[in-house]
Amino acid sequence: MARKVTYKRRPNNSGTVVKLSGKRRKPYCAKITSEDYDLVTGKKKQVTIGTFETELEALNALSLYHLTVNKQINDKEAKELSPNIFNKVKERHDSKVPTFKEIFEILDLEEFVSLSKSARDGYNSWIKHFKLIYDRKINTITLQDLQLIFDKDKCGQGTKVHMKALCCKIFKYAVIHQYINRDDDYTEFIRCGKLEENGKHYKFSIDEIKCLRSENTDIAKIILIYIFSGLRANELLNIDRKDIHIDVICNDDGVERKVSYFYTGLKTEAGKNRVVPIHDCIKPYVIELLLHKGKRIIDQSYNNFFKNHFKPYIEKLNMKHTLHDTRVTFTTLCQLNNVDVFSRKRILGHKMKDITFDTYTDTVINKLYTEINKIKV
Repeated sequence: MARKVTYKRRPNNSGTVVKLSGKRRKPYCAKITSEDYDLVTGKKKQVTIGTFETELEALNALSLYHLTVNKQINDKEAKELSPNIFNKVKERHDSKVPTFKEIFEILDLEEFVSLSKSARDGYNSWIKHFKLIYDRKINTITLQDLQLIFDKDKCGQGTKVHMKALCCKIFKYAVIHQYINRDDDYTEFIRCGKLEENGKHYKFSIDEIKCLRSENTDIAKIILIYIFSGLRANELLNIDRKDIHIDVICNDDGVERKVSYFYTGLKTEAGKNRVVPIHDCIKPYVIELLLHKGKRIIDQSYNNFFKNHFKPYIEKLNMKHTLHDTRVTFTTLCQLNNVDVFSRKRILGHKMKDITFDTYTDTVINKLYTEINKIKV
């Protein structure tokens, strides 16, 4: 009589082999324990990875499954050991692997939700560049697939840098959750292209500022508001009328003055909820364009404002500038007119990197207002 082969009991959560009832060609069923729980019993669910002719084959399938999933051997080695078992294991494992877009949606709920609205909007904008691979499993996406998207996309180099940062987050998530090997995260090798010359920032010259003043057009006035306030592009575009204060009586430094200011701020902790004084030379423009009844000229997205208003107008005046150049110009004007560092950084929303200034010094509106009006052009 043939001796019955017995196998040592497998460790907990390492899977099990059961013999199915009835006459079957493949009666041995290999099951693994999943991370999902049965709502009725409260126990972890068992998932079948295949049926086999012998108990030994089923046990080998479990071993191969855990070696592959835990990255103790690579796919090539596993396939060489047992092609048939590997194909079954691979099919089961791949069914759990999320797509590129699914990982983004997980990150959006778990990580991006805690960011500022502008930062989260940025991620939701950059993901749209990857529509070609939305439904691709993360473990099937190659460096060539990603590089092709970057090479064909006609967006600017700055946007591609952000796209690459998003790819890095998505692939890092895949590595942490063992959907891919660490060696399969090749996002650092994505090429974003060369930095274009127009990516550099140049301040508006004094002559250019005088030219804008002489133009007396709505768009010229908006550009001047940017130049003399130092506001970020979206800070002015998104500002609410209730946060624009004109001729408010203030005596926070012991001297009563009429001051005008914006209450705004985006992007950084130092930049949020800050006072930006309105220079006397742009106060009429603010009243005219930002406070009059009806739709403001500034009520539009950054892309729309830049492409349809700022860029064509600047080119018409034979100037070469980006919208961020207005902020660079403000910084330069502050330096030229001896605006103190504390006021300059408070207005720009920059961190002081000094515990005394950052923690213990309150903003004095009168001080900011008098400092900014030192600027004379």
